[in-house]
Amino acid sequence: MRTNATQDGFQPATSGRAAGARLGATVGAAEVRTTGATPVAPAALSPSELRAAEQTIALAHDSRDATAVAEWLKNNPDPAKQAAFMDLMFQYGEVAGGILDDVQRLPESDRALLSQALDNAYRSGAVSPGELSGAVAAAHRGELPGETHEGLASIVAGTGNPDLIETYARREMEIVRENGGYDQQRSAAVATALAGLPPDRLQAFLAANPEGMADVIKNINAAGPDATYSPALGKLLDAAGRINPPTAESLKVFTDSVSQLGENRESRAAAARFFTQHGDAVLSSLQDQSGSLGLDGQKKMSEFFARTLFSPPQDYPGSDAFRQNVMQRLETMNAGLAQHANENPPSQDAKRSARLMGSLVGSLEGGFQVAVDELNKRNDAVKGMVDLLFSAKSLLPNLPIPGAGKLKDLTIDQLQRWVTSNLQEKAQTPAQAIPFHRAFGEQIANPDLRTDYDAARGDAFLNRQRGLT
Repeated sequence: MRTNATQDGFQPATSGRAAGARLGATVGAAEVRTTGATPVAPAALSPSELRAAEQTIALAHDSRDATAVAEWLKNNPDPAKQAAFMDLMFQYGEVAGGILDDVQRLPESDRALLSQALDNAYRSGAVSPGELSGAVAAAHRGELPGETHEGLASIVAGTGNPDLIETYARREMEIVRENGGYDQQRSAAVATALAGLPPDRLQAFLAANPEGMADVIKNINAAGPDATYSPALGKLLDAAGRINPPTAESLKVFTDSVSQLGENRESRAAAARFFTQHGDAVLSSLQDQSGSLGLDGQKKMSEFFARTLFSPPQDYPGSDAFRQNVMQRLETMNAGLAQHANENPPSQDAKRSARLMGSLVGSLEGGFQVAVDELNKRNDAVKGMVDLLFSAKSLLPNLPIPGAGKLKDLTIDQLQRWVTSNLQEKAQTPAQAIPFHRAFGEQIANPDLRTDYDAARGDAFLNRQRGLT
């Protein structure tokens, strides 16, 4: 450890001893925020405490590891001392942000300690909004090793402090916009931070920053390892799912995210959870005046099903519940149409319902074909289809499967053989191997509604998503 590490490595806005004096002199003038528990103002550090704090900051900065800072906070549990430490660290600007980004080796308990200390420091005025913004490194677009900013964003989100989170997210978003709207790493950081907002504040932020959020979402999972492993998009989707009832802005988070799901397990799981909870609102937001899904909605839902049902990874958390929800939704729609079996002519509401159901089935068929043709995942698509059909056994006990008996009597192995043989026989038209239109469409007794259903189903299948990301 260098004796004068802080002087050799980096310089604060004021000298260390002057900083200590400022801590004791300006507490009364500090702006105190009241977004959580009563904040504790910083207390002046003794000369020995100040030297130890400076050395800790230097060590954490040099080693690219926040462990030393977490240890200092554990050894100094007094919130006033911790606020003084944060005040000192944030005088070094981007150094503070870099240290709080280097938390990969820290256990959750230590990360929580960092978040708690930052929250108190911010609310007590020891760390100002300007200092927090100044701690966000503006160079390199977050692309260098260790500069993803997701670590820093997770500490910010862990504070649960809406004012702090929004200040941080706005600064990262500003840098993204300054860089032409493209920055995958910073966009993931924004999503990670916003996931810490309560539903009402997240809704307000989404409504106030539509262009910035569009950039954020289009960048997430765009390329590289983050596309497969980053939890950022999943966290944002879960946070948007907590806005209840859903809003136009929260639904847009879902629909804009569909093209970004890729092979990211956590993103898929969160998207499936969102649809399970808010599927009615999602479909309603994508409908046109006729009741069918609009062109964009058909493409979105086809890709959504291709990613969540028919291509790997298919074993994400909640996948079984999601399959059940999709099939239950179709069964509920079918039961609703049965109530209009003898209407001549059927009501406009019934016709809209038939078209929506047809669009949904066509999107499922389209998603299957997308997985087979465009993603080249025939075997995985078959597995997804078999799992989906098997989950419907209790819903459609009398569905006849040509040459195989009834669905309710088939084992999963028998279903596998049946779907596989159909694909082999109809390799050019995989959709013909899918019995969704038979499972539901042939049960529509009203001929007018069946016509509406068939037309909407055909359109949705033909307009399935092409050129997937």
